[in-house]
Amino acid sequence: MTLKQIEYFQMVIAKGNISAAADELYISRSVISRALAELEEEFLTNLFIRSKNGVVLTESGETIACLFKEVSSCYKATKRRICQISSGEKPSAFHLGITPTNAYHVYSLYFNDFRQCFPEINLYVNEYGASDAWKLLMDGTVDAFLTPARILDHNIFGSIDLYQTQIMMGVPFGCRIAEKKSLGISDILTLPLGYLNAPMPVEGILNSCFQTFDETPNVVLRTSDQKLLHVLNSSGIIYTILPSDILETWTDVQRIPLDFFPKSMHRLVWNKALAHDSVFHSFLSFMRDRSISFLPS
Repeated sequence: MTLKQIEYFQMVIAKGNISAAADELYISRSVISRALAELEEEFLTNLFIRSKNGVVLTESGETIACLFKEVSSCYKATKRRICQISSGEKPSAFHLGITPTNAYHVYSLYFNDFRQCFPEINLYVNEYGASDAWKLLMDGTVDAFLTPARILDHNIFGSIDLYQTQIMMGVPFGCRIAEKKSLGISDILTLPLGYLNAPMPVEGILNSCFQTFDETPNVVLRTSDQKLLHVLNSSGIIYTILPSDILETWTDVQRIPLDFFPKSMHRLVWNKALAHDSVFHSFLSFMRDRSISFLPS
């Protein structure tokens, strides 16, 4: 397997045709055909189904395409890192991705202390959807990502468990369900719900649970304005479904666990295949030490 073979393979996928890929790369069709044959010999499988209309990936081909996508991303990110080393550029920045719902604990438990311990490091934090984490880590856009998403079954990613949260419902004090210790789907079928307008995997679970009752969630408000959600929740106009680390800051709203959601583990994840600098290792060491203090025994 060579970088040229990967390049040819990916171009054939993009064009759906060997001749078109050859024209795009300014090489002969036979060169690409030979490269594909060598890959098929190496992996002992057919990578494409060929027809007069072009080529389509086999199931094995799709698996290898995922591998090559990761290899290409890591290769490009590593080249950028080598250029930084060669230029003598001293690392001073760390780029961290977070999801829209994990900022509360992250800042209070980790970031303030990190800035005090390492004032020379510029910490840049950007918000992304949890599903974007893996691509951003593969191409080196972020050095690490904080997410409650399940870790992909892949040895390329390292992770540290940080803290747990519970999906809860914000309930106005004094309403009929405020005294309950937990809530099931039957308790919330008809309630007017407010959602945080962010990519939240819990929404898919909610939809599936409601479908067992032949119902759909009564979502009357979807907004990125958490203050608006808070005001309407405390006044009884809506009921919000949010992680506990957000709702615990709303002291005028009762927080009740939803019994069909397990606790979520928030993790720091990173790409082990990339070359990391001294700033990364300082951040990782700090997070490892701090995580021990906050994980439940």
